[in-house]
Amino acid sequence: MRVIHRVAAVCLAVLACLPACDCGLEPLAVAPGVLRGIACDPDSGRPIVDVDVSVAAAGQTLSSRTADDGSFRIANVPAGSAEVTLPGERTIAIVVIAGVTSEVPDTACRGLPGVDYGSVRGQVCNGHVGVVVANADVLIVLPDDSRLATTTDADGFFSFSDVPVGTHALSVRGEGYSRSEAITVEVNVETVVDVGDACAIPAPVEVGGVRGRVCTPDGQNALTDARASIAPIGMAEIASLTDADGRFLLEGVPSGTQLLVIQKGTFRSEQTVTIPVGSILQLDEQDCQLQPDAIRIAVVRGSEFDHVEQVLGSLGIDEGQIDIYGADWAEVLLDGDERVRDYDVLFLNCRSAEPAYLASSIMRDRLRAFISDGGSLYASDQAYDLIEGTFADKIEFVGNDGTRGAADKGASVDSLAASIVDFNMSSLFGRSSATLHYPLASWSVVSAVASGVTVYLTADAALVDGGRVNDAPQIVGFDHGQGRVTYSSFHQEPGSHPDQLRILQLLMFEL
Repeated sequence: MRVIHRVAAVCLAVLACLPACDCGLEPLAVAPGVLRGIACDPDSGRPIVDVDVSVAAAGQTLSSRTADDGSFRIANVPAGSAEVTLPGERTIAIVVIAGVTSEVPDTACRGLPGVDYGSVRGQVCNGHVGVVVANADVLIVLPDDSRLATTTDADGFFSFSDVPVGTHALSVRGEGYSRSEAITVEVNVETVVDVGDACAIPAPVEVGGVRGRVCTPDGQNALTDARASIAPIGMAEIASLTDADGRFLLEGVPSGTQLLVIQKGTFRSEQTVTIPVGSILQLDEQDCQLQPDAIRIAVVRGSEFDHVEQVLGSLGIDEGQIDIYGADWAEVLLDGDERVRDYDVLFLNCRSAEPAYLASSIMRDRLRAFISDGGSLYASDQAYDLIEGTFADKIEFVGNDGTRGAADKGASVDSLAASIVDFNMSSLFGRSSATLHYPLASWSVVSAVASGVTVYLTADAALVDGGRVNDAPQIVGFDHGQGRVTYSSFHQEPGSHPDQLRILQLLMFEL
């Protein structure tokens, strides 16, 4: 040791005696460092994929995108003080050490391996006034000062998933209400919080069910695709459609008194049922008739041979539910007060008066709006001009569209074989064929329909000029907004075949 010290001293003495010189040597470069870490979403606490993480150091900005596990790595970072920018415009000050890989801690990360979680749910109630607190801000403040946030729903309920285990501060702020308390979260356990001590978590609901059958008012045919529903208070509606035999089953219905609603098209009925606990209530299938409760119908008279109100009467609809209008129907129903909205269905009988309606774009707009908002329209035979003038792109009739009555080309026929091509209609009718009778000199003929239009019935139509339209649609229908439009080439009239009357009865449930 003494020898080394002396040599060093001699060397230093010699160096001190030498004259200073500029030898052109560059200062030694400082090695850069490396930053790495995992970036997380501040709300969920989970790693976030494919986002930019940047670092600003020594006048430079370097960046990297996170990988599938949220990890990132930024190399060649100048040593010294630096600022890292994480997703959400969050910044972290860090010291980069030359030649060293440093970890960037993201305090938002709460979903990383090795961390245990539970969940929290509860209800907020203002005990002073005894009401739940809706739309309140609920925060859980974690030990690292990061926060989980949500809001209460209309019934004051809130929930959090993936809350780190431990004791945290729960804070609630709502209109006229403020409260904080400590909560303890355990591994894989749901912590239930009743904030305000006045709103108990609802007890499990005891449930049962109901089954039954729906048929036409005369009891002759089952109704397919009728909607059966129950809307328990404070719960989502429970609903089902009837099968080919008209049967339905509603399960998971809270026990006790409930309102059962049956609806097929515009026809709707209600009945009170008592749901047993843990079992299914069987309704009497002999009492399956769908009896409309409060349907309102407007009928426009036209031809003396078309009386759709007789078809409606045969379905059990009281004449007090039907209002009859004449040639001034458009002026009365579609004028400024839009009286048509007093009704659920508008029937336009064959040869309903047309001039005032077809001359008014405002009336046509009002009728379209009535249907779009849930009303139904039915027109028959030589009322086709009213349909063509309102929905020109839906149904194509024979003849010139610009000529009144141009489609009235169907020839009189005593017995016309028709095919029921709609499955629901054929199921209701009980077979896929029917016989039609057109006793008058002419009838309006449909030649084609647009996409989305339902064809219920077809037949080969002979024309008065000797021509023929094969598979001419006899009854068609289409949706418009929330409502429906139906057109039939035939109608109820003296001498009609019994099949036609039955089809018209069943057609009423498609409105």
